[in-house]
Amino acid sequence: MRIFKLAALAAAISISGAAVAQTFELQSTEGDVIPSRLTAPKSAPVGNVEKQALHFAWALQADAELRQQQPFVAESREFWAQLDPGAAKRGFAFIPTAEGTLVRISRSGGARTGALTLADLALRVDGQSVEAAAAVRNLAGDAELKAAGALFSEGTVVFELAPSLVGKRVEVALPKSNESLLMHVLEPNSPYLMSLKANRMQAQPGGWIELSAQFSEAGTSLRAERIGGLVTAPDGRSFEINFEIDKAGVGRARFEVPEQSEGGPLPWEVHAFGVVSSGKTQVLRDARTGFQLTQPSARLIGSIQAKRLDDGLAFAVPVQAAASGRFELRGTLYGSDAAGTLRPLAIAHTAEMLKSGSGMLELRFPAELLRAELGAPYALKDLNLSDQSRMSLSEQRQLALELPALPN
Repeated sequence: MRIFKLAALAAAISISGAAVAQTFELQSTEGDVIPSRLTAPKSAPVGNVEKQALHFAWALQADAELRQQQPFVAESREFWAQLDPGAAKRGFAFIPTAEGTLVRISRSGGARTGALTLADLALRVDGQSVEAAAAVRNLAGDAELKAAGALFSEGTVVFELAPSLVGKRVEVALPKSNESLLMHVLEPNSPYLMSLKANRMQAQPGGWIELSAQFSEAGTSLRAERIGGLVTAPDGRSFEINFEIDKAGVGRARFEVPEQSEGGPLPWEVHAFGVVSSGKTQVLRDARTGFQLTQPSARLIGSIQAKRLDDGLAFAVPVQAAASGRFELRGTLYGSDAAGTLRPLAIAHTAEMLKSGSGMLELRFPAELLRAELGAPYALKDLNLSDQSRMSLSEQRQLALELPALPN
């Protein structure tokens, strides 16, 4: 891949020839990250910030498949249950849906009265008491877990339910316990799955995240009975979210990020817990995903000016910065093939120091990258503005502008 460097000095090399300019309005689409307000960063620039301006671009293959990075989709075949001392004594009931179901029980506050053993368990199957030794296998306590290198808290016991219990109502109790317990049930072979995803990977203070949760059985969608959830910030704050079940049976929720929230490297966690019924079987599932909160220190403003030059094409993009720093802009230029399908031409990057207030960044595409086989209409996509000096994303637009033709 050949890289065409257009400038490496703060005083960028001029592109020769008289410029003919045309102005285009910035466009926005669903899923874009667009600041509603700017925040002057409290942190100083990271390390020794490069002061020289830099512009470079490189060609792309017309058949290259460029895809926006998609948000992570969490898939769960497990659930958790927090049991207070009373619930631990009474027992917690669920229906195993597949062989190989694993149950882990931990003391919430760590070991206080010694390790849990098989003798501490009481099991009922379809309302009838059964010997724990006959209902479980492969039980592992503290000693076995430590020997295997498992990093569980003291007082944890893990066991597998016998295959004969699949489809039956199983109650697990610790009748002698006076402590709160955490029960984790994992069904790696279950056909029942709950997926959870956010519509974007980044959000900003005062912005929002849309969440969706869906159940399926062996790939076939199921209508959720109910889904609840929590969003937890890195500082420990938690926010309850309510999922509404739509006509397709998918749970949907919209989380508004509080205005007074700090961005940073640690993600915000989304935890959803749901219930679905299939016949007489009620299935519980928990799933977790997350998103990053960015603190916008700059944004794109006004209109983009496209300039056709003797030595190529340039896009002058106005920027407003809340604090001085080094800002990077990158974007991908597309042209249309003979069938009218947009194909990638080239990617361009620019980075330079800007003072607080209004400034300008320019993306430059050399003439040799503007291949004749791809013509009008054109589009500038995947336009990203980042604060390099503080390593944070400020703005992101999937389709920044469309050009019926290049300036003459």
